[in-house]
Amino acid sequence: MNRDSKESGLRRWSRRKQEATQETQVLDQTAPIDTEASLGTTAPAETEAETTPVLTDADMPPIESLDEDSDYSAFMSEGVSDELRNLALRKLFKAPVFNIRDGLDEYDEDYTYFEKLGDIVTCDMKHHIEMKEQREREALALEAEQEAEDEMEVVEAIDEETDDELEVIEDSEDEETLEDQSEIMADTDFNHEIKQELKHE
Repeated sequence: MNRDSKESGLRRWSRRKQEATQETQVLDQTAPIDTEASLGTTAPAETEAETTPVLTDADMPPIESLDEDSDYSAFMSEGVSDELRNLALRKLFKAPVFNIRDGLDEYDEDYTYFEKLGDIVTCDMKHHIEMKEQREREALALEAEQEAEDEMEVVEAIDEETDDELEVIEDSEDEETLEDQSEIMADTDFNHEIKQELKHE
């Protein structure tokens, strides 16, 4: 085939565009018929809506008489006030059918109750008990050591006092013995002189 015999891309695009415009024109010509048919079908519905009376608050039943089986669709009427509609919806959504807990909420559980462990002692609890007993033993050992040091200080102080008293006693005894010895010597000298005198007589 020659290249001239083929339809070029530009001509093919132009042809398809013309075909599309022709199709839209045909659709536009048939559209008024369809719209008239549709209007003919919807007109009775609109007339029925216009003929139904608009419900108001006076037409509504009391809120206290409603339950989960009551019909709440009348409260959706345009003539019903927002306040009364909200009260009716609040009454509806308080029904048990709308308040089923699935158990997946974190605030559903009662966290004020804790199950008692009883006689169960975990490894962590054992560790804490052992550490507490060790601290108590160390504290008692420190107290005993401190008491022993205090007693040693008291004993040393008593020993020092007794040593001082013994030194004082020894000094006083030495002085007394010296005095006694000097008296004895004086007596012996006096006796010796008397004996000498008696011999000369």
